[in-house]
Formats: sequence, C-alpha cells, structure tokens
Amino acid sequence: MPKTWLPTLWMPKRWRAVKFKIPPEHWGREHYLPFTPNAIIESLIDDAKLEPAESETFRRLAERIKRSISLEYHSHHEVLSDLYQRYDPDRDYSDRILQGSPANKLETLEQPTWRIGPCGKLTDREASRELFSEIAASLGHANYRRLSPREIQNAIGVASHWGVRLQIRFSSFRKLEVYGRGDVVTRRAYRSWRHFFRLIERDVPIYQRLVVVFRPRELQTFPEPLDPNRVHIRMFKNVPKADIDMMLPGTQIRLSWLDTGKIGIPTLWGIAMMTSKLAKSLWILALFSTIKILSSFFLIVAVLVATVFYGIKSIFSYTTTKRRYQLNITRSLYYQNLDNNLGALLRIEEEAEQQEICEAILGCFVLFINKTPCSLDEIDRAAEDTLIRLTGIEIDFDVRDSMRDLAKSGLVCVNEQGWQLASCLPSS
Repeated sequence: MPKTWLPTLWMPKRWRAVKFKIPPEHWGREHYLPFTPNAIIESLIDDAKLEPAESETFRRLAERIKRSISLEYHSHHEVLSDLYQRYDPDRDYSDRILQGSPANKLETLEQPTWRIGPCGKLTDREASRELFSEIAASLGHANYRRLSPREIQNAIGVASHWGVRLQIRFSSFRKLEVYGRGDVVTRRAYRSWRHFFRLIERDVPIYQRLVVVFRPRELQTFPEPLDPNRVHIRMFKNVPKADIDMMLPGTQIRLSWLDTGKIGIPTLWGIAMMTSKLAKSLWILALFSTIKILSSFFLIVAVLVATVFYGIKSIFSYTTTKRRYQLNITRSLYYQNLDNNLGALLRIEEEAEQQEICEAILGCFVLFINKTPCSLDEIDRAAEDTLIRLTGIEIDFDVRDSMRDLAKSGLVCVNEQGWQLASCLPSS
C-alpha cells in the first residue's frame, strides 16, 4: 500500500507537526523596522541603485550616525546598569559587598538610600520609579508597545492554544508592566476530534516579542515566594494573545467545567455502582445466613470505604489533570523564553540602539536622495514608501525620532523650506 494511503494516526511525526506561517497581509502597522543597521544600508543602496561615489558618501554618513547613537547608548547603558544592579535577582555576592557591609544592610532599612553614579543618592521608591521609567523608555525606543490592563485582563481565564485556563491575583505585584511588539496573525495547524484528527489550520493572533517587567509585594500568593526587593524582567517570543497570562508569575491553573465533569462524573457513577453491587451482595448473604442484623452495618461500612476509595481516586485524577496542563505550560515556556533579568535588559538596550540607528539612517537616506529641503510629512511618506518596497509590509515610520537623532548628530538642519542635510558633510 502506498505511504500516502496510511492513516494519519499512524504517522507520529505528522501528528506532532505544527505549521508556522505569517502572511504579509496579517502584519499590524507598527514602528518596528525589521533590519540591522548594516542590512538597511545595503538594502537602501541597492533599492536606489546609487553610483559608487554616492554609495561611498552615504556609507560615510551612515557610519557617522552609528557612532553618534552608539556613543549615546553606551552612556545610557552605564546609567541603566547602575540602576538595575540594586534590583537584579541574579546578582552574586560580590555585588552585595560593593554596596556596603553587612551585605543585607539595604534590605534591613525601610527606605534605603544608595548611590547610582551621577544621579547621587536615591531612596528605594525613587530608584524603583526611575528604573521602571528608564526601562519603559528603552522599550519605547525599541518600538515595543505597552499593553493596557484591559488587554491583559482579556487573556486571563480564556482557554489558550494549549487548552489551559489560568487565574492570577494582581494584588501580589507592587508593579507590573507588559510590553508587546510584532502584533501579527499566524496560521497554526492542529488536530481535533471534531475533524476526525485531520490537520486543520486556524488564525492565531500573537506577539512576536513580549516583555514582562514586575516587582512583587511582600504579601504574595506565588507557589515559590519572590524577593520583594527585586525587579524581574522576562522576554518571550511568538506568544499567542490568549497565552499572555501564561507568561505572568504566580498564575494558577483553573480547570474548566468539562475537566471537572470528566473527574467528578465517573467518580459519582463508580460510587453508585459499587454501592448497588455491595447492597445486592449483602442482602443475598442475609437470606441464607443469620447476619440479617449485621447486614445494614456492613452495608454502611462498605459504602464509606467505597466513598473514601473513589475520593482518593478523584484527588489523583484532579492532580494528574493539573500536572498535564502544567507540563504543557512548561513546554511552551521552554521554547518561548528568550532571556531573563539582566540579559533581557541588555537585549532590550541592543534592540533600542539598532532601531534608533535604522530610523536615523532611513531618514538621512530620504534627504540624501531628494537633495532639496523636505517637510516632515514628505520625509515620512517617502520613508514608508521605501519600506513597503523593501519589506512588502506597511510600517509606521517614526519621522520625529529620526530627525531628532540626525539633529543631535549634526547631519541635518531645518529652515523655512524644511529639513535638509547639513552643508558640512563628512569628507572621510
């Protein structure tokens, strides 16, 4: 028999197959530029078919932009690292020694003060507020969008791709912020008994990148308590919108009515059947023996034993079901987790720097090609048209950020006619 005639059930590799496709028409309009600085430079030169001399001039301009923005981010990285050092959950003992002796001195104070370089001394509340503000600024430059409480709340209690419903107590957080980027709709394949276990595709809205920043309270309901004096950062990839709650700490599995019925109904049915059989057996014995008086007592004891037995069985069934769901969540997090804490923070800074450089290079390219002063609207339209040609998707170009960075670099000037490249172009 040819292989194509074999039932799908006997093909374990296809049984586990999951397709992942993102059609261009399913991309949301965002500020994110899917380029690295070197890649966008070469793509722009190829798209405009520049002459070698013009290409060399534009590359020198781009290198000047890269140096200027990288220097600015290097300084910001130092400030952000100093801010996060106090709140890093993964810091080692040597970091604690540097903050004074004894090592837990800051933790014992109600309102500790500590030094963060040029910012002087800040209380714990001021430093925490400053840290969250700087992280939010970096995520904004990396073109992440902060999710509203309503968007997070809508995901809670909704069955996800894994069929898991969760519940969470926001009272366990002193501060919780969730950021997303890459709001797209993917096509994922799954199998269902409703379709006779055939491979069926469906639309699944996801965030290609999701960042969770939180600080727990002293009183919390997490299975494993977290230090309330630390700020945690989690970064994930390809997270379905219905699974946002899976990425939050302290979530608890909430079984659906179907799962509860699958556990409770067989238990009640088993107790009823066993009670009926025991009653029939005892009354038959009572007809042929002298234990009529004790038969009722034996019946009661048998029913109690059966109830305890099926109760224990129900508890194990309940625990097994929750463990199965927890295993699905763990598998999902294993493949979706990108980075944590300081590593995630450094990754955010790297993404923010690259996005700022790409935006500035694209704005500079538009002015370099036009040779004449342009308004912000004209630069914005030309940049977005260029991005459509390069990527095939609509991207919302942030023209104001681009011109701001170019002005800091001294490469552009503005007058009554509009924005244009400065006359003093780099000669080398």
